[in-house]
Amino acid sequence: MDLLSFSAHKFYGPKGIGGLFVRKGGKVRAADNWWRQERNRRSGTENVAAIVGMAKALELAVEEMPTELPRLQALRDELITGVLSRIPETRLNGHPTLRLPHNANFSFRGIEGEALLLQLDLNGIAASSGSACSSGSLEPSHVLLALGLDYELAIGSLRITLGRFTTREHILRLLDLLPKVVEKLRALRGSLRV
Repeated sequence: MDLLSFSAHKFYGPKGIGGLFVRKGGKVRAADNWWRQERNRRSGTENVAAIVGMAKALELAVEEMPTELPRLQALRDELITGVLSRIPETRLNGHPTLRLPHNANFSFRGIEGEALLLQLDLNGIAASSGSACSSGSLEPSHVLLALGLDYELAIGSLRITLGRFTTREHILRLLDLLPKVVEKLRALRGSLRV
């Protein structure tokens, strides 16, 4: 790896701060030609408080990895098994186990992901229909399309991300609610076609 950028909020650190790993001997050009500060790499002043907060959050995340990763993986696997067994015409996007321990992405045939998100939000469940960097877009994920999903499946995608505060009760609540919401949306779409 030559370069790795990361955002602190992804591991419960302060928002608005991130880091860049540069392999020893790696070259990085300045972002602009104006003020050559920070070892001639960028202009501006370091946000020391946010940097310290990010470092502490990273330290805690690394300490918790041996217990947190298996816990999240077990919750993720229960979620995947539950969704696939309870909702027909559902696809898991990606490998069932060779994936991040806190992430599951599904596609539901016959519904739109944004309508699904709205119904989940009304019930207090936060999710996404695409990647975080494409939030707000009504277009299906270009990644899912590139993986060969047809447009209808790609537009019906849902990304569930688990975290430090996710409990088994949260998973069970979602598994109770999600099949009802998908069935309702499919029925509504079917009645609109008549």
